[in-house]
This record gives sequence, C-alpha cells and structure tokens, in this order.
Amino acid sequence: MQEASEDRPVWAWIDLDALRHNARRARACAAGRAVIAVVKADGYGHGAATIARGLLAEGIRRLAVVSVAEGASLRRAGIVAPILLLGGLDDSAAAERAVKWGLTPVIHDPAGFELARTYGRSDSPLKVEVEIDTGMHRMGVPLASARALLARIAATPQLALAGVFTHLARADEPDPEPSREQVARLAQVLAELRRPGESGPDVHVANSAGLLRLAEIETAEAGLVTRAVRPGLMLYGLSPFAGPAADDSGETAEALGLEPVMTLAARVVATRAVERGETVGYGGTWRAPRATRVATLPLGYADGLPRALAGRGRVHLAGAMRPIVGRVSMDYVTVEVGDAPVAVGDVATIFGRTPSGERVPVERFAAWAGTIGYEIVSGIGARVPRRVGAGAPPSGDSGDLESAV
Repeated sequence: MQEASEDRPVWAWIDLDALRHNARRARACAAGRAVIAVVKADGYGHGAATIARGLLAEGIRRLAVVSVAEGASLRRAGIVAPILLLGGLDDSAAAERAVKWGLTPVIHDPAGFELARTYGRSDSPLKVEVEIDTGMHRMGVPLASARALLARIAATPQLALAGVFTHLARADEPDPEPSREQVARLAQVLAELRRPGESGPDVHVANSAGLLRLAEIETAEAGLVTRAVRPGLMLYGLSPFAGPAADDSGETAEALGLEPVMTLAARVVATRAVERGETVGYGGTWRAPRATRVATLPLGYADGLPRALAGRGRVHLAGAMRPIVGRVSMDYVTVEVGDAPVAVGDVATIFGRTPSGERVPVERFAAWAGTIGYEIVSGIGARVPRRVGAGAPPSGDSGDLESAV
C-alpha cells in the first residue's frame, strides 16, 4: 500500500469526538440491541484501527469487516474484539487464516459451510453466522435452501451458529414496506427452526438506514425479535438517505443528529491572475468570464476527488464556498476566488468542518459529483495522510498538523 505523503499540504482530519457522538447515537437507536460496527474498507476510508479503537472505547463490543485481510489487519493492530467476516470464506487459505485470526465467518452457501466445517473442531467449535438472502439477491443463502443449511450447521459439532442475518436492499427509501417484507421472510425461516426454550442465535437485519428507521421496519407484525444491529455509514457521520440528487433539505446528517468524522482539507499552493477570456486547466474547458483569480489546491483524482466536480463542485475557502473551475487533474484542482484575500498557505475545506466549525456536508459534495457519500469518503486516496484528534480540525498551521499526527 502506498504511504501517505507528508510533504503535500493536504490531509484528512479524523475527529474522534464526532465518532464517539455517532456511536452513542447508534447505541441509543439500537435500544439495548448489540451494536456490530462495520469497519470494512479501512473504516470507510477513515482508518479501520483508529475507528475500531474509538468505537470500542465508547462501549461498542463487536466489529465487522468484509475480508480476512481486513480482519487480520485489525488483529495485528491489537484489536481483540469479536470480528464478523461478512465476505465469508472463498477457499481453504481464507478459512485457515480466518481461524488463525479468530474471525467469525459468514456462511453464504454450501461451499462456505464445507470450508468452515473442515477448519472447525468439535472440541472448540468455530463460531459462524449465516446470511439469508431475503431480497437483496447479491450474497447469502437463498430462502429455498436456508432451512436445510441451518439444520446442517446445527448438526455439525465443529460449528457453533452465533448469528443469522439478512441485508436490507431498500431501507434508505421512504417506503418501509420492502424492508418489512424482507424481515417477514427472515422471520418465517427462523420460526420454523426455533425450538421451545431455546434463545437461538443472534438475529440482525438493520444497517444504518434500517437502524435509523427501526420502529418502522421491525414491526411487531413481522414476529421477529432481533438482538443486534449492524450500522456502518452513520458511525462516520453520513446520512444513509442522501443520494445523488440530495440537497440541503430532508434527512441530512445534521438533521439525523450525526457529526462528520472526516474533514478533507488542503492549503493553497499557488494563485494566478486570469484575464477575461483566458482558460484554466487541461483542454481549456473553463474560460474566465471576467478578470479574476484562481487558487490551486494540491489534490486531484488520484486522491479521490472525482473528475465530475469540474464546473459543479465547490470548496470552502476564505469564508465562502468557491467554485471549482477547469478540469480536476490527477494532483491538482483550481478554484475561482475572485478578489477574495486568498494567499498561498491558506486552508481550504473540501468537506467536513472548517477550522471555525462550519459544516460542509460530504453528501452535498457527493451530489455535485453525481455520486453518494459512501464513495467519496471510502475513495480518499492512501497518499492523503489521516490526522487523528478530537474536536474541530486544526487551522492548518505547521504546528497544528505536527501535533495532530
């Protein structure tokens, strides 16, 4: 993996106070259910080990990743909490490593069951969970074969069934009915397997969107009692309800009581006076409509800044939102600043919180690029250093950044 660049004046500030606030919000929504915090994709681009430690300090006890490599990385970082392996087992090497690192694999199909059975031991059963496909049609055991596979696991002494879950495909939509239907399908499968007097495995269905609308989705009519939830995005301070057409209204992160954990910022590295009619950037796609000034920031699509932001996106600089002009290139982006007092070394906030505490929503930034917040934060490149602290991001002065490393 490429090392973060310490010589480029760009950074991602990771606010642990905001993370802990969001963890408390998730626990409150969970209403006593266990919280399984999803820290896949390097903690949605925030740094998985840093995020895991912050969540565990706030009382969350379980984590989830997609791959064995992600789980192993957390173990090497000293994380001892239970880790759910959402991606399951692909081959014998993955199964062997999952057992070595003490991960709880998810079984999606008979092949995964056979791998888990092979590497489990009757004197120390391997804990597994089963995903049941109730409508996502992506991963998981099909409904028609779920009962048989669950019965095989129950009859296998090398395995211990720790949980059963499904993944909601449309929980972010206003209509809760599709999610209720998925919950009802899962409830029917589990009801036919439940034995009198047994508590059974943990059951969970709620991702971030489902958790924030738990009362609408897990209705009493479904007949399903869940003991865990599985939030991801909301822990990082993003709204799961904001899509490519999102604006500043509706169910924003702020309206949901969530705080942005990541702030992406950079210092101005150059300014240029541009005469009326002159062009800026590759291809000359932007032509100055008046005499103006542009400022150059040292980040581009190699750092996760979408090219689609050209002519659409804005950054916060010198107290206002300034338009991105010209094409986003690999390493640089230019913004029009007009006659604002912008100089080399000034800090621009791409999204997150400005040093003065103003919120620049990543959802709005994502909407300008025609995408979603998930893609933006998880796509911030490895060469952007993550600076970890608590509270508002630093001003960007050299001393502030050095103390934040």
